[in-house]
Amino acid sequence: MAVKNSVTWNAMITGYCSQRESARDALVLFRDMLDDVCGVKPTDTTMVCVLSAASQLGVLETGACVHGYIEKTIWVPHNDVFIGTGLVDMYSKCGCVDGALSIFKRMKEKNILTWTAMATGLAIHGKGNEALELLDVMEAYGIKPNAVTFTSLLSACCHSGLVEEGLHLFHMMKSNFDVMPQMQHYGCIVDMLSRRGYWKEAYEFIVGMPVEPDAVLWRSLLSACKVHGDVAMGEKVGKKLLHIQSAQTCADLTLKSEDYVALSNIYAYAERWEDVEMVRQEMKVKGIENKAGYSSIQTSSNISNHVLDGL
Repeated sequence: MAVKNSVTWNAMITGYCSQRESARDALVLFRDMLDDVCGVKPTDTTMVCVLSAASQLGVLETGACVHGYIEKTIWVPHNDVFIGTGLVDMYSKCGCVDGALSIFKRMKEKNILTWTAMATGLAIHGKGNEALELLDVMEAYGIKPNAVTFTSLLSACCHSGLVEEGLHLFHMMKSNFDVMPQMQHYGCIVDMLSRRGYWKEAYEFIVGMPVEPDAVLWRSLLSACKVHGDVAMGEKVGKKLLHIQSAQTCADLTLKSEDYVALSNIYAYAERWEDVEMVRQEMKVKGIENKAGYSSIQTSSNISNHVLDGL
């Protein structure tokens, strides 16, 4: 395209931001936009997308650089609810919760996304009590929490070990706020109970759910059983997982090794080697391969030097 306007640039930057693995490309494109000879200026939409890219990369230096650019241009960040929310989200996910709180407190207007972003930031930094306090403040401002907000608040309780508070919050979702619990909320409760060693209560909670529990919930509980060395419960949960997997394979014809390996590890912990061999043989019969795990690391610390230099 010989001529590009802000809509053109925003469409491409938004497209890159929609794919987590392309977040760096979004920042490169933003740099190209600023260098374009047509002199197209970024809009508020551009900046929200660029903040999202920095947030996905989790590199504070890059996010702070974008923040500085916004400050130097026409916007006062805390006067724009969308840019302000983007900054709260970016600082939270880049490990600077104090920066997020500073922006949050200065914002003149906040919507449900702003409150949820701040609750999420407090949750991932283990500030459960502070996150719960937001709920009271939200009510005072007449903002009604939604399902995503409750996921963040329950996650905060989980990471902070606030079991009683988390259970109370879960039970008041529907009664006080008319928000129906969804699978992610059940997952938070199971994770919260399991982390604190209440794996038996977690099992009873799963069994008593009004909806069919998925494999993720059972895996969370199985992991807790392994950590706490409860072989009997681990065996029970492991067999449930294999039953779920067998039912699913009728449709997709694929079998995964993780549940078999987890059950095998439970048996190995108890030195029940015959049972370990039984699980391994079953895997072999069904043609299930135990592929080696791996991890990847994205090095992004130099992004601001090469992509956003000069802002």
